[in-house]
Amino acid sequence: MPDLPYRRIAIAGGSRGIGAALALALAGPGRELWLCARDGPPLEETARACRDKGAQVRCHSCDLSQPGAAAAWLDEMGEGRAPDLLIVAVGIFGGRPDGAVVTPEAVMRQVIAVNLTGALALAEAGALRMRCAGRGQIVLLGSLAARDPLPDAPAYSASKAGLACYARALRADLAGSGVGVLLVEPGHVETRQTAQHQGALPLLMSPPAAAERILRALDRGRSSMAFPRRAVLALWLLDLLPAAWRAAVLARHRFSVHNLAPPAPPVARGPGGED
Repeated sequence: MPDLPYRRIAIAGGSRGIGAALALALAGPGRELWLCARDGPPLEETARACRDKGAQVRCHSCDLSQPGAAAAWLDEMGEGRAPDLLIVAVGIFGGRPDGAVVTPEAVMRQVIAVNLTGALALAEAGALRMRCAGRGQIVLLGSLAARDPLPDAPAYSASKAGLACYARALRADLAGSGVGVLLVEPGHVETRQTAQHQGALPLLMSPPAAAERILRALDRGRSSMAFPRRAVLALWLLDLLPAAWRAAVLARHRFSVHNLAPPAPPVARGPGGED
């Protein structure tokens, strides 16, 4: 694992999956982690594991898709300081349930609110503070679904495509400011999302393996990355096929989604999750 220079690290979506794996990989003496998620108990579990590795950890439960929540979290945790590294790993999965022909409207709205509106609000708030500091790094967690939209999860695909477009715009806007932007587009990673995915999951990867690749990309100063390579190559080859052939290949990988009920709104808390 590379020894990255970041000491103040903010991770949204740190309660599970890739966000939690990144928090654990980055935790250590001399590092201050600010962790945020909607679901408080899993977030506290991640925090305890990070403290066991010697990191100072501050937790906050909030819904970043709500107006003002992102800026309030960074201000409360940072106490006027910008993070050195901001990882935006917020996201939920939703799509067409088994036996249905469309994605429920409520699911589509929630997916866009969390994956796109919430993620952009946090990136904007982080970019503003980092620009003032003259340094920083933002990581946006997208998906290969942005490159190959999923007919069974169209809103999810749209949210990740929007995030990819935003990453390019933000990177151009921050050019010369000392702030970098890394867009990460993984394939299937073993998280709650893949548990909801009712179908084949080729090239499934563990969260720690995904986190290791992301940290290597940060160490190398990359601006974008997509993995696993075999999946990226497969998508490139698919794009070379005639439309009818491509549709026939993709038909073998159709799936349905077990949509989860929206989590209860988090209880407002101060920075009491600090040790």
